[in-house]
Amino acid sequence: MLRRAPRSAADLAERLVAKGYQVETAAKTVARSTELGWVNDAQLALDRARTLRRRGAGSLRIAADLEARGVATALIDAAVAESRGGESEAVWARRALGHARAADPPRAWRLLLSRGFPEEVVADVVPLPDSGH
Repeated sequence: MLRRAPRSAADLAERLVAKGYQVETAAKTVARSTELGWVNDAQLALDRARTLRRRGAGSLRIAADLEARGVATALIDAAVAESRGGESEAVWARRALGHARAADPPRAWRLLLSRGFPEEVVADVVPLPDSGH
């Protein structure tokens, strides 16, 4: 299982149980795999966050992906922050927008929200024209 793709400890345990292993056996296997360095949730979270960030994903999408993989919240928060590489979320949103060439504001809003950028960041990056109300 670990040869195909890196897995979080929770994901590996869940997959082992689904294959028919006892919970205790799965837990021991995960513990040993972690001890040997085959399972490393912090490294998995950081690598995945960086990959998604390079592909134009925002913090919300990255966090949701890592959460679905069973990564702990503290590790998710650290990986998301580290994936920014010292730049703000707005800088990454502008970069994603530039690559997509979404010129009109409504389309840019939809694009950034669909990629998992927080609404307040999108509002800073792509202010909607005043509707006159």
